[in-house]
Amino acid sequence: MTTTRHPKIQPGHLRRQAVVYIRQSSAHQVRGNRESAARQYALAERAKALGWPAKSVQTIDEDQGRSGTSAAHRAGFKKLLAEVGAGQVGAVLALEASRLARSSADWHRLVEICVVTQTLLADESAVYDPRDPNDRLLLGVKGTISEAELFTLRCRLHEGRWNKARRGELARSLPVGYVRTDDGRGAKDPDRQVQARLDYIFRLFARYKVARRVLVQLVREKVQIPAKIWGGPRHGQVRWKAPDLFDLIRLLHNPIYAGAYTYGQKEYDPFDRSPTNGKAKVHPRPLEEWPVCLQGVYPAYISWEQFVQNQAALRANQNRQETAGAPRKGRALLQGVAYCGRCGARLSVFYYSTKERRAPGYGCVHAYSRHGGATCQMMSSAGVDAAVTELFLSAVSPAKLEIALHALEGLEADRAEVRKQWDLQLQRAEYEVELAQRRYEAADPANRLVAAELEAQWEEALRRREAVRREREARERRQEAPPGEADRQRIKELAKDLGRVWQADTTSMADRKALLRFLVKRVHLDGVSEAGKIRIDVEWHTGAHTTTTIDRPLVGAWAPKTPAAAVERIHELLPAQDYEAIAATLNAEGFRTAKGLAFDDKAVGYVARTRGWGRGRGKHGERGKE
Repeated sequence: MTTTRHPKIQPGHLRRQAVVYIRQSSAHQVRGNRESAARQYALAERAKALGWPAKSVQTIDEDQGRSGTSAAHRAGFKKLLAEVGAGQVGAVLALEASRLARSSADWHRLVEICVVTQTLLADESAVYDPRDPNDRLLLGVKGTISEAELFTLRCRLHEGRWNKARRGELARSLPVGYVRTDDGRGAKDPDRQVQARLDYIFRLFARYKVARRVLVQLVREKVQIPAKIWGGPRHGQVRWKAPDLFDLIRLLHNPIYAGAYTYGQKEYDPFDRSPTNGKAKVHPRPLEEWPVCLQGVYPAYISWEQFVQNQAALRANQNRQETAGAPRKGRALLQGVAYCGRCGARLSVFYYSTKERRAPGYGCVHAYSRHGGATCQMMSSAGVDAAVTELFLSAVSPAKLEIALHALEGLEADRAEVRKQWDLQLQRAEYEVELAQRRYEAADPANRLVAAELEAQWEEALRRREAVRREREARERRQEAPPGEADRQRIKELAKDLGRVWQADTTSMADRKALLRFLVKRVHLDGVSEAGKIRIDVEWHTGAHTTTTIDRPLVGAWAPKTPAAAVERIHELLPAQDYEAIAATLNAEGFRTAKGLAFDDKAVGYVARTRGWGRGRGKHGERGKE
């Protein structure tokens, strides 16, 4: 290549480096726009043609896939500015001004530094000297056009996209359970098993109100869920997979299942940007602030009102200060609904000991953890939970019979629904067997390589069908017979004593908490204002308040007690025997300590000292002093 000296290039410029700056805005452009990348890398040859030796030409391509709207997250551009400012660069080459910066502030800062260090700017066709008034004016126009071009394109695309979305015509990916028709409308998947499984999931959540409990139910029943394949040769097809919590949550959050076309559920926060690429992070908008929400666009699996209730339940299940959180299996009945009667903060649950299985406690540590203040109040949950349980059972007494009958109907419906899901799963397995058989029979018998593979697929489909049939029959055998009239009568009688059901071992703490929350909104506790008392204010969902007061348990009331007979026996033996002899006598007579262990000299000594009975003889038989 013949070297041509440009009139603006001086020997002082050639003694310094020529830097080629390369950038494309996104990873998609880096992968797809290969021609643009080739043109940018070819600027190294232009630098050589302008007189720089090959060893003095440096290429900076560290900002590939980074937007030029800001220099804050472009390490390559910062490196370029540092080298230009240090006077090490004679010329900066870029395909166009937009490659260097899409911001006037960054562009003019580069130009100003080039003026101070006498650095040239060049592109494919021209060389610019920022110290020259004409070139300086032209460079300023180029920087302004670069910024305005990006802004104009963004505004045009942004408004076009939003106008189309407001009409409900902007194409959106449809989730599993929906297909796109020939005219572009969304319709339910014609596969009835997919429809039935989605209906079943929504019914389970309407009952449990907790996504994880839906997951546990599906896993217990060994029921799979449908999922769409995204990308690849089977793009858009449905596959069946084991239940997954994140798949269930995405399904419950999707408004398309309520028949709504929505757009703009999330927004960009310009003050919260990624530290790697500088792009604004996405944050969800509240449901009532969605800018586009057109109902009745798609055939719905649930109503819009049910969808709104589901979102409220999912938000309430989050373990945050402002929400109650999902009912858990811990022994604190008021977990998530207990609030401080003094400052109004939600009370935390504390488990002091696991070995002794003492009752957990409620405590207000809001001021302690947030503002460095003192703990507001602490109390045991035993008496509080018992008082609130009594109020709750009294409140539901008029509806006990209706609750029992409703639960019975729900049990029968559950059994029928599970039987239906397994029937559909068996039909799916039988279809796969027939499909594999047709493929095998359609193959050329002479082509043994293909026929052998299709035969293996047919045999695998037969094994899967047989496994589904065996599991279905086993579930039918394990399932109890449907309740008859005598069973219904016993359930009605049991409903009259709902307290026994509440205290039954088969009723989990999560179930008790879920039942309680149907009626109780909040419980305000105050164990400080009145000495030795705990004031309980129950706020019902109806808006009514019920107030009661209980005695605060004495310190140590939770602790296990030494049997009174054993204490009396120690008192009888103490004047004549030492601790070891007394322990041996108690063990021989069948007495045990408070924790159910055999007595020793330490256990006997503890009982004696705590009651002021003095010390017995030591190990050597000498009498101890008081």
